[in-house]
Amino acid sequence: MRIRAANALITALYLAFAIAGGFAFQRFDRERLREAGAYQRQRHASDELARFLAGATQISSSVQAFTATGDSQFSRAYWQEVEVTRSREQATQALLALDLTDDESGLIAEAKARSDSMIGVGAQAITAAEQGDRARAIQLVFGPAYQRALQEVLEPIRLLRHMLGTRLDRELAEERRLAQAWWRLCLALAMLNLLLVVGVLVLVYPRFLARPLLRLNQRVQALLAGGQPAPLDLGHAATEIRELAVSLEAYQAMADQMGRDQWAKAQQVRITAALQRLHDPAALARCFLRELAPLLGIASATFYLRDPGAEQLHLVGSYALADPAAVPALIRFGEGLVGEVARQGQPIQLENPPARYLAIVSGTGAAPPAEVLVLPVASSEHLLAVIELAALQPLAPHQHHLLTDLLPLLALALEALPPATLHLPHLQPATATPASTAASS
Repeated sequence: MRIRAANALITALYLAFAIAGGFAFQRFDRERLREAGAYQRQRHASDELARFLAGATQISSSVQAFTATGDSQFSRAYWQEVEVTRSREQATQALLALDLTDDESGLIAEAKARSDSMIGVGAQAITAAEQGDRARAIQLVFGPAYQRALQEVLEPIRLLRHMLGTRLDRELAEERRLAQAWWRLCLALAMLNLLLVVGVLVLVYPRFLARPLLRLNQRVQALLAGGQPAPLDLGHAATEIRELAVSLEAYQAMADQMGRDQWAKAQQVRITAALQRLHDPAALARCFLRELAPLLGIASATFYLRDPGAEQLHLVGSYALADPAAVPALIRFGEGLVGEVARQGQPIQLENPPARYLAIVSGTGAAPPAEVLVLPVASSEHLLAVIELAALQPLAPHQHHLLTDLLPLLALALEALPPATLHLPHLQPATATPASTAASS
């Protein structure tokens, strides 16, 4: 069994159950919200119908009380309800916002129209009472016609309450049923997902992964301890685990490379920070060669800075030269390897150079360099300097990469120097001396 295929199948099943469960839960949540909305609409409709009835009752009771007693507080209460509070109008608007059916909208409109007609009668009664004609006022609001009109207002409201309540009860029951159905589906999908996970952990994982990996780990530990492990029996191990043993070596190589890359980045940051603090070409050359030497195994080096006004190079720094006087302080473009690199702008690498070429000398002896590098330092195709390095051992690939990455940083540091410091005729070459005994040619 291949882990990829099995993992794809298990993942597909898990995702299918998870997505289906998520969808079911979303639908359950939606139905639950719709159920709550239906319940809220039911209560809201009941409250608004009660407010409509309260408004209509307030109007009729206020006008009747005023005509019977002549107390002005009742007339004020009447006009307060009709002109300010307007309970009937607000209740009507709130009910129409509940997406009523045509029949339901017709009933509330009918009740509102009949209630409006009663307001006109009430206003006539108040006017008559205020003018002293109380008998006519009482006849208007206590007579049979007014009572029938009041019942005609209440009848559509009672009918609407029954019709709307029945419909909202039915909607609420349907939403509750759907919410329960989706909840049961959520539980079923969650149970299937749980069974899938348990099956993988109990049956698939130990048989095809855990036990083979344990045996592989034991073999690796034995190899690290220098022992001779017995032949590896991976049993029913997945194909990828069998391939893992081969991949371990490649992984180790990659880990080593990552470590070298991190080392290179750390050295770049450290050297760049050191260079940025310097404002003199000689000090910068000395610092760069001093920092570079232990990283690359450099035993001898020179640093030539280009004269901005001519095609020539001036020696501004060196590292571990046994006889600095033997090194030319001025090199024109095209002279020697350094001058040729300056003219062409291309590096030169020498392996096993002549014995006296930048000979490496220490207190215990002398030896020819195994490798010499002459490198241009340029920025935007503009030559800034040339450095010459001699090493006892050929540079490893990661050391070459570090040097290649450091050259642009050195160019930036040179460009950042104050122009006045680049007045080359007055520069004195600086020698970078290693912590141990200096060696050079």
